[in-house]
Amino acid sequence: MLDLFDFIHDHLPDSWFDNLHQAWGDSLSDEVIIQSVQEASDFFNMNAPMNVHEDWTTGVMTGMSFTEDDDILVFNREQMQSMGITDKEGFDLVMTHEGAHRALQGLNTGFDSHQEELCCDYMAGVRAGLNGMDEGKMAASLAGTEECETHPDGMARVRAIEDGVSFAHDYMDKHNGTPPSFSDCLEHFEQQYVETHNTTNSINLRPEDDNTLHAYSQSEINSRISKAEADMRHAESNMRHNESIIKSKSRMGEPHSFEDSQYNSAKSAYEKARNEYNKWKSTKPNSL
Repeated sequence: MLDLFDFIHDHLPDSWFDNLHQAWGDSLSDEVIIQSVQEASDFFNMNAPMNVHEDWTTGVMTGMSFTEDDDILVFNREQMQSMGITDKEGFDLVMTHEGAHRALQGLNTGFDSHQEELCCDYMAGVRAGLNGMDEGKMAASLAGTEECETHPDGMARVRAIEDGVSFAHDYMDKHNGTPPSFSDCLEHFEQQYVETHNTTNSINLRPEDDNTLHAYSQSEINSRISKAEADMRHAESNMRHNESIIKSKSRMGEPHSFEDSQYNSAKSAYEKARNEYNKWKSTKPNSL
């Protein structure tokens, strides 16, 4: 895969980087931003986004729900500076928030927009708690924000960050230093914010295929096999659809780079689902 830093260097003039270093020095430089995005992706055991570039705001645009590989992440240095996010550690937690949006896509959590935002703040807190990072920088940047249609008020977001930190500390203490998986984090978040309240070289999360802390029943295994089969069928359908368009456009002499990209993403999704299917087919249920 093309290194994101090399990608940006290939698509921006040298003068852009010279001006960037003059304005920002070594705080939120291009190198720091690309490293931060990659590390946030690693935390969730995901590939980096398909594209990262500066824009009018900071956020992530997720594409197809069954893959994270077509996501586009945008950032705005002036926005970060106005929020008090001026160093890598603070930016790391912002990128963790955006990474959580990527990790949540396609999971059918049932979260409304406020709950998803709180979950992403919570996951930033989890990363801070696992890695001894100062969550106060991100919390301070959000504390004074007002509630709107898509985002909860600042104090609710600060509480979510602090709850994530607390959960990370408690989990590590109870499990002899073993970090939680994303599913573990979501389960606790849902208990705290959905079921209870019903309101709108660093340590990364334990991969989902690590079964050391969980013994699966036959019904759980069957459920995961069924999901993998459905994901495979969905990906195959997308592959056939885009392959048909590619052939048609080739005959007409028309470009089809977009369809090529969609086909490759669907193929990656199929291979991922097939690996999941094979894994769960070979998993033995617990004997309890």
